[in-house]
Amino acid sequence: MKTSTSQMTQTALLVAAIGLSGLAAAQPMPAGDPMKPEQPTASDGGKAVLLAPRPMTERDDPLNQAVAAQTVDGMVLVITIDGATVSLESATPARVPKRQARSSREGAGDVVKATAFAGGQTLSTTVVPDTVLNASEGGGLVRTERRQIALVLAADRPIETVSIVALATGANATLDVRSAYARICEADRSNKWCPGAGQQAK
Repeated sequence: MKTSTSQMTQTALLVAAIGLSGLAAAQPMPAGDPMKPEQPTASDGGKAVLLAPRPMTERDDPLNQAVAAQTVDGMVLVITIDGATVSLESATPARVPKRQARSSREGAGDVVKATAFAGGQTLSTTVVPDTVLNASEGGGLVRTERRQIALVLAADRPIETVSIVALATGANATLDVRSAYARICEADRSNKWCPGAGQQAK
């Protein structure tokens, strides 16, 4: 009987499949249930016990406690200064580092001063370096009229406006940042970061 090339190929594939199946069946199964964690062991007569998971509140979480100790409520701002013009790129409510948001910080050289206001009252002030001067390879210090600067402000209530002053180029502006809280208020109008939430609760 003649065997075609196609039949030989099919036979070879079948033999290979059977061989692989046999090899797979011959492999020993790992001990224990892979879905269950391994039990801890102890030496020198000690005893090891695997404790059951215990729910933890956000307040009791050590990581949350560490973050809370080093940060305060506030806002992160990104602004662009172009000559005497100041424009707002983004404003995001967030927990901000205390060391960057403190009002007593002084900057050396050219600085940008930002002050947060709400209800006509000053909430906080911060000062950051102004990158108006930059080192250029082969050209020394060069003056950059257009630069982007990030800064943080502390706030215990919603910020309405932020005053920006950059003396290096005479830039100054008052930025309206109330829309930064829009997403928070869409989800929960009673949230403390929603303007007027305190009056609504009364």
